Amino acid sequence: MGNSTNAKAGASVDSECDAGSGGNGNLMARAVKRFTPTNAAFANNMKAKSVPNLKWQRVVFKISGSALAGNCQNIDPKVAMQIAREVAAACRVGLEVAIVVGGRNFFCGDSWISATGLERPTAYQIGMMATVMNSILLQSALEKLGIQSRVQSAFTLPELVEPYNRQRAIRHLEKGRVVIFGGVGAGAGNPLFTTDTAAALRASEINADALLKGTNVAGIYDCHSANTSIILDHMSFREVVSRGVTFMDMMAITYCEENGIPVVVFNLLEPGNISRALCGNQVGTLIDQAGRNS
Repeated sequence: MGNSTNAKAGASVDSECDAGSGGNGNLMARAVKRFTPTNAAFANNMKAKSVPNLKWQRVVFKISGSALAGNCQNIDPKVAMQIAREVAAACRVGLEVAIVVGGRNFFCGDSWISATGLERPTAYQIGMMATVMNSILLQSALEKLGIQSRVQSAFTLPELVEPYNRQRAIRHLEKGRVVIFGGVGAGAGNPLFTTDTAAALRASEINADALLKGTNVAGIYDCHSANTSIILDHMSFREVVSRGVTFMDMMAITYCEENGIPVVVFNLLEPGNISRALCGNQVGTLIDQAGRNS
């Protein structure tokens, strides 16, 4: 009975990616299908499938450090494994996935700055090291599921991770490996950059088709509506700026707009959402040059 449940669970995750670009022209919200997490043995035995009509070919998946924490103070293993399972499902249908992860679950520089007067560059350097810790934990979770991955950082930790190299990162992706960019803002080599900006920069450098930001909120809410629980499914970059939306560093938004990189904001804690977002199906809020048609 347990194996049957796991098999059905794995199928539901893969089916989101099998839908391919079905969400490409339809931006209406879809019902969320819950699934039971698969075990590592089942995941390792899943066969790779060729799906030529994926909406994206290569994406950068930005993971919020605070979302990784779940209800814990550092990192929730269940959240890490849920992320790994859904990333693995997307990789097995041919998607190239790079990850940028925050570090707020381990260390919040702003809190220390305000409470202790810690110098901002020092606080952010500590935060950069926290992103490396998260990156190595995610790498371990992915490799438990049989997905090869590499961690790259802009500051050197030769015993643990590779130094950042754009060409090598692209080669890893082309070989089906997940690349995790740790040490960010050192992902951009600068501790004063946010991880959002570093993710936008990496997306441009590796020629990614989209930047997907997984958070602990469902998307961008329509604060101009009488019903403030309405989530906007599609916005333009200009709308984001004019509304003063604060879900993401404005420098990152500007960088994505200038480089034509669409952004998707979604709740990564909702089972199935990561697979939907990675494979281009409607989830959360899509931000691009066009925005809503109406």
